[in-house]
Amino acid sequence: MDCAVGAVDRPVLAVDGVSVAYGELLAVDGVSLALGAGEVVAVLGASGCGKSSLLRAVAGLEPLAAGRVLWEGEDVSGVPAHRRGFVMMFQDGQLFPHLNVAGNVGYGLWRLPRREREARVAELLELVGLPGYQRRPVSELSGGQAQRVALARSLAPRPRLLLLDEPLSALDRRLRRQLVGAIGEIVRSTGTPALYVTHDQDEAFALADRVGVMDAGRLLQVDSPQALLDDPASPEVAEFLS
Repeated sequence: MDCAVGAVDRPVLAVDGVSVAYGELLAVDGVSLALGAGEVVAVLGASGCGKSSLLRAVAGLEPLAAGRVLWEGEDVSGVPAHRRGFVMMFQDGQLFPHLNVAGNVGYGLWRLPRREREARVAELLELVGLPGYQRRPVSELSGGQAQRVALARSLAPRPRLLLLDEPLSALDRRLRRQLVGAIGEIVRSTGTPALYVTHDQDEAFALADRVGVMDAGRLLQVDSPQALLDDPASPEVAEFLS
């Protein structure tokens, strides 16, 4: 694979030449990207570069103008979003205000017997550092606590892939610094591969195993944070990281 794709021996997710168009606007332009088992990859770029559109295309929320999305070698491009086994976490968490913390975390577990559902909710709240918060109204949560609950809800159904769309952007910088390391630890402790979109370079470098730099719909380079800094593949990448 070239530097834009990144070398992965046995990818679980392969984005192959994906394009997304809104009318005449090509928001994602022939992007290829591979993600290994248990790996966290961040896609970094300025607002409007196409990174969120790429994430939504992987999730199945945007139709592809070209290319394929493959999971473990199987083309899932035509599979509806709710059948892909992927979970997307958005910027504001989108918690359900009429449900308490337990109701939010256990929302996707309705098929489980009550005791199993309660045990899974308790396990996830312990994992995200909010033990005993089951009955807490979400209106009483701080911004950081709400995002932890949203992360627990995303992980509850044991998704095959976790997609995070700038989940910390609504928080202040101090709180983002506190949470970014915690999110990385939590996601890795579950072994869930994750694709994380952000405009914040510090956030991407602190969280991800590899980072991709995206500009004007194209993925310019994917590499380890240190390799990106030491050997940018183009003047555009070097300028962005400066």
